[in-house]
Amino acid sequence: MNPSESLFLQALPAFLLGARDTIIYCVSSFALALLFGLILALMNSSRFVWLKAPARIFIEVIRSTPILAQMFLLYYGVGAVLANVNLAYLDNAWVAGIATLSLNYAAYEAEVYRAGFLSVDRGQTEAALSLGLTSEQNFFRIVLPQAIPLMIPPFVNDFIYMLKDSAIVSVISGTELTSVLDYWSSRHGSNLFPLYLLAVGLYLIMSLPTSYVARFFERRLRAAL
Repeated sequence: MNPSESLFLQALPAFLLGARDTIIYCVSSFALALLFGLILALMNSSRFVWLKAPARIFIEVIRSTPILAQMFLLYYGVGAVLANVNLAYLDNAWVAGIATLSLNYAAYEAEVYRAGFLSVDRGQTEAALSLGLTSEQNFFRIVLPQAIPLMIPPFVNDFIYMLKDSAIVSVISGTELTSVLDYWSSRHGSNLFPLYLLAVGLYLIMSLPTSYVARFFERRLRAAL
């Protein structure tokens, strides 16, 4: 067995654990991002300024600042505040990483929701309301079912972006695939090819099935409308 193959097999278990942690970060964060994004989108479309203004400000601030700065603020800034009230244990790499990814992507998912809702013809809403449906019934029975197929492609793209952006948690000592790559690269600098090949392969394994599954469900939803 040549040195590259030996290093590949030696590093594989650690890289698989890193990939597992990457999936945990992304699945948890993206689920929260979808929930927060929906809330932000509904607030942003509200007639009330006290709901619309905070949502708009949050979206613009998050989209206009680097995710790295947001992570440092949550990890070190919030951590310092929690330390003053003896709650520093609540602020760790997992909490700060998931919070940063979910809040950052919530701003982008809110815009995806907004675009999806606006794509549904306004006349359908007017017709539904004239037939006696409430605003909630109109949203869940008319608008949302038609908007979902249009929102799936950008949601999938953002999830794949998050798989790569999750590498940022390594700057606060979070463990995921890229941090594992950095660790092994620093100790095997003369034989990096199998390490980078392993990392790229695992990222592809995580991202490609996501795209295929999303396209399948998108076709099914479009056919059902």
